Amino acid sequence: MPFERPKELLKPVKRRFIFLTFVIAVLVELIPLPAGSTRWLPDLIGLLLLYWVINQPRRVNIGSAFLLGLVADAATAGLFGQHALAYSITSYLALRQQRQLVMFNLGQQALAVLALMLANQTIMVVARMITGAAFVGWSYFLPPLVGALLWPLLTKLLLLPYRQHSV
Repeated sequence: MPFERPKELLKPVKRRFIFLTFVIAVLVELIPLPAGSTRWLPDLIGLLLLYWVINQPRRVNIGSAFLLGLVADAATAGLFGQHALAYSITSYLALRQQRQLVMFNLGQQALAVLALMLANQTIMVVARMITGAAFVGWSYFLPPLVGALLWPLLTKLLLLPYRQHSV
């Protein structure tokens, strides 16, 4: 099946690579895009955070999620702390089920990621509404669906540098 987890042994993941992926995700968030195009783009920082929390829980954890959330808040100039809160809670939820999630195939993982990203978006909407902002609309929940559809591709891309290449 095309959605199965790799069966071969992988090289160890370097901390620099994890850091580089997050730097790239923050830089992508900083790219100015037309107003309508951001409605369907997934939260790349949140998606990467879930990937690393699921696959490298000893290196990326709730503390990392909180710090990345603060960086995301500063990068998006949004309500300070909303991303930090949402990323921390979704990372906790992912870490609670981490041993099960790594055993799932990519299709099952994509469904779990959809649920986690929907929880992430819900937390951010609630945080905004508590501070007095109006409900942003149901289209705000479209990016998690796009993120879940991109999950298998993201997983394959991030595994590429760590496959054992035989000569």
